[in-house]
Amino acid sequence: MPDWRLKMNPGPIELTTEEKAILVRIKLEASSLGEYPDALENGQAVSELMASLIDRKAIPDTRRKFFLDPDYYPGGRGRSRKDNFERNGTRGKEIFEHPHFLPYLRYFLYGAQLPAEVIAAFTAELSDRGMITSSDVVPLGKFARQQARLARLPGHEAAEEFYKLAIDCGLSHYNASHIRDAVKRLR
Repeated sequence: MPDWRLKMNPGPIELTTEEKAILVRIKLEASSLGEYPDALENGQAVSELMASLIDRKAIPDTRRKFFLDPDYYPGGRGRSRKDNFERNGTRGKEIFEHPHFLPYLRYFLYGAQLPAEVIAAFTAELSDRGMITSSDVVPLGKFARQQARLARLPGHEAAEEFYKLAIDCGLSHYNASHIRDAVKRLR
C-alpha cells in the first residue's frame, strides 16, 4: 500500500500537568540510576506515567506499534519488543518498571532521537515528494544516509532512529525498514 497519506507526527507528545510532574521524577537514562531503591522509585514513576498515557491514549499509534507489533520490529523474528520482555520473564507493569524500558519511554514521549536539523530535512524531503510510493524508498534511503553522514551519526544507532522517524512520518513499516537498512550501511 503506498504511503500517500502521510500523517506526520515526528515530535514530542503533549503531556498533562500531572504527567509533567511525574516526568520530572524520572531519570530517562538507565546509566544514571543509582542503587536498587533509586531504580525501584524510577520504575514506579515510569509505570505511573505510562498508566496515564495509556488511559488517555496519548501515545501515537505508530509508537505503540513500534513496541507491540512484530511487524514493526525488523529482525525480531516474529516477536515484538514487548514479547522480548515477556520472554525474559517480565510481564505487565513490570515491563514499564524495568530499566531497559526507558529508551521506549523516551521514544513514546519525544519521538526519534535525531538532531532537529536532520528531522526537519527528512520531513521536508517527504513533503516535497508528495505521494510516497515504493519507488521513493531507494532515494529516501540515500537521502537519510546522507543526512546521517552530514550529522556524523553512527550508522547502526542512526538507522534505528530513522526507522522511528519514518514510521512517525506515516511511512509503512515495510518502507521504513528499507530506509533503516540504507542508513545501516553508512560507513
